[in-house]
Amino acid sequence: MFVVYSPEGRNFIGGKSDKANPTKVNAITESDFKETMMELDKDLPERTQQHQKASYALGQYQKQLDTLHERHVVVTVSEIMSTKLVTISPEASFSDAWQLMQQHKFHHLPVVDEGSLVGICSSQELLRHVIINDDNRIEAPKGHRIAEIANPEVITTLPNVDVRRVAFMMTEYQIGALPVMSDLGGLIGMVTRADLIKRLAMLPPLEIYV
Repeated sequence: MFVVYSPEGRNFIGGKSDKANPTKVNAITESDFKETMMELDKDLPERTQQHQKASYALGQYQKQLDTLHERHVVVTVSEIMSTKLVTISPEASFSDAWQLMQQHKFHHLPVVDEGSLVGICSSQELLRHVIINDDNRIEAPKGHRIAEIANPEVITTLPNVDVRRVAFMMTEYQIGALPVMSDLGGLIGMVTRADLIKRLAMLPPLEIYV
């Protein structure tokens, strides 16, 4: 069985029932033919208008489908994350961390020890322990290490995660950045609140499609 969809509804053709109960079709006479054609001519303007409306509706529907195909249905972390990693050692000083943040315009630094992620340091946390002078340099007691103020409990994500989930996690836990880890547990990138804002300002917009 086949189904033909049209603006008037659905029509079923090609089913088994077409052959189950065959009926005799009488030959049409010339007078019947002329009468039928006259009736069709009366309805021609209306049928033409219906056809034009149907064609327009189908054209608009096709444009919507084409638009959907052009959009990114799902945006993942891998599409917006930064892969230019700047990390810091847990033994580094407060001054070292501040200089890296100023140089690269970062607010979060992954703390890495012998290739393993052991914490994350934020500018907000750093500023709680130092004083910034007029030259934009920090004044802090010597001998203090980043390990003392870095957060050892780091929420991370994977490159194939939907960015809307990342936005939820940042809001839920009040954090501004997530390190991105590979399936093998290696640090491969960072995704920040600024990355999300940049993506929200781009086209196509983030929408949910089924």
